Amino acid sequence: MKLLKTGVALLSAVLMASTVSVADHEVNLPEKTSVVKKAKKPVVDLVEPAFWWAGMKSSTVMLTVHGENIAAAKATIEGEGISIKAVNSLDNPNYVFIDLDIKDAKAGSYPITFTEGKKKTVYNFELKARNSETKAQGLNQSDVMYLIMPDRFVNGNPDNDSQESLVQKADRSDRGGRHGGDIAGVTSKLDYLNDLGVTTVWLTPFLENNQPGWSYHGYAITDFYHADARHGSNAEYKNMVTQAHSKDMKVVMDLVFNHIGNGHLWMKDLPSEDWIHQWEEFTKTNYKGEALSDPNASDYDKKIMSNGWFDGHMPDLNQDNPYLAKYLMQASVWWIEYAGIDGIRMDTYPYNKKEMMSEWVSYVLNEYPDFYIVGETWLPGATWESYWKAGGKNNDGFVTTLKSISDFPVWDAVNRTWRNDWSITEIYKTLTEDFLYDDASQNKIFLDNHDVDRAFGVFKKDVENMKLATAFLLTTRGIPQIFYGTEILMSKGGDHGDLREDFPGGWEGDKRDAFTEAGRSEEENDYFNYMRTILQWRRSSDAIENGKLKHWVPFNEVYAYARYSDKQTVFVVLNNNKEDQTFDVKRFEEVLKGKTSGKDIISGKTITFDGKMTIPAKTAYIIELK
Repeated sequence: MKLLKTGVALLSAVLMASTVSVADHEVNLPEKTSVVKKAKKPVVDLVEPAFWWAGMKSSTVMLTVHGENIAAAKATIEGEGISIKAVNSLDNPNYVFIDLDIKDAKAGSYPITFTEGKKKTVYNFELKARNSETKAQGLNQSDVMYLIMPDRFVNGNPDNDSQESLVQKADRSDRGGRHGGDIAGVTSKLDYLNDLGVTTVWLTPFLENNQPGWSYHGYAITDFYHADARHGSNAEYKNMVTQAHSKDMKVVMDLVFNHIGNGHLWMKDLPSEDWIHQWEEFTKTNYKGEALSDPNASDYDKKIMSNGWFDGHMPDLNQDNPYLAKYLMQASVWWIEYAGIDGIRMDTYPYNKKEMMSEWVSYVLNEYPDFYIVGETWLPGATWESYWKAGGKNNDGFVTTLKSISDFPVWDAVNRTWRNDWSITEIYKTLTEDFLYDDASQNKIFLDNHDVDRAFGVFKKDVENMKLATAFLLTTRGIPQIFYGTEILMSKGGDHGDLREDFPGGWEGDKRDAFTEAGRSEEENDYFNYMRTILQWRRSSDAIENGKLKHWVPFNEVYAYARYSDKQTVFVVLNNNKEDQTFDVKRFEEVLKGKTSGKDIISGKTITFDGKMTIPAKTAYIIELK
């Protein structure tokens, strides 16, 4: 058995088959990878990416080749306009990294020959013609993302629920298990989503998660280039994107660079000892992203934040390794070109090496200038969020290229307002901090998501408050995101398996089908129609898509603001008071500009405000000025 000197020890449970000696700090790698036998001919088990495209702006593609003792073989390539720039190997002879120069190469098949002595193995590497279909459209403020955990949405193909090659089998009775939802199910509900009024579908990761438990959520990836077979195939995902585009909808892909699942091939056969962050004993991250922008932070805290593992079954990737960094960056571009996605949501964004992430964003935007990238930046305030958002050099010299962050400060302000019955001034105060952002209109805003309690439950199942929050979400600055089931007032929280409950009607035999009006209660239909009205309206609103935000200090729990562009002004009034409110409109004259009436897009009624305005208790007006 081969030993890799790491200077650290890994938990045997995490490395699966490995054994640990803390005394001499050596890690015994699994039998599969440590015994090197002289092959009869070079073995090529895996090449990633399996194919690429001619005509990309980046003229180099790196192939990661895996096979027993493949580093002992010499690699050559045949074909006009293509050449090998470099062949690199690391600690493990079972990997080589081949840099191909494809600047002048045309679409076609190019044989790569691996030679050891007189023995040869040929791999035909294909350069495809670039995808000419709609892709990489990007998002703007007219868009609304609909977040789906595919395993919990719709089971479109029960035949793929369990797979012989994948460890965890379907068990819908297990809240932490796989329930059978899939890509086919999402595709079957695109018309439902389009009718609701959302413009963009965001699936939590659908890539393979071959883990023994809790694999349904997708955040422990074990294969960056293949869909989890329990969700479907790459072709099915590509078809879903194509179908969405045909309905003038967009698709955002969820990716994870920070960590993998311990079922990944790399954890059976590490390319190098520094491929992951290793510790003398299992070390979890401190989840304190604030430390990374803190000029007074200790090196210890910053290291634990960045290099500690997110969880025991999620080995932390080391993007200081340039081959790993290149591998991850290429994988994201592969999916953009292959499937035609319009955006990427990057999980645990600050946990990664920040310089590499900025390089990655630039790498993607070089190929696709309009592409949308949003980072999950779960931080306690705009002060810390702004560190990660593009707009200049930070005091420590770090320059970020990320244009969109996840606006957790706005989420928290909404929660304080309607969870704790605090003042709506909480929202106003949070938005006054927008000066910290170069462009807050690109921030992703939300009431809830797959990691936090559902908003309706947080708001104590108060529909009036839920409507006020929804009106705010869909009319303030930023790009809104809705969590699946919010439109039917799903309300669970606490355990992740509960808040990520199945959408009723997504499985054959469900007691009701909430995708239909008949399958929803009167209260659910009332809220569904409320949300749908605003969603459908905002699709064609110039003030929403291109407009700026102007707001006024709240009084008596009435918060007023305007979205205005050269073509349209929309005046929004939220009355969070339990009583009707009448007020003078003079202070709003800078946007009203003498207008005395407008149409409330929610009720369809004409609202007059000649000098004064009256708004009922717990009501939102969204007024198109006439």
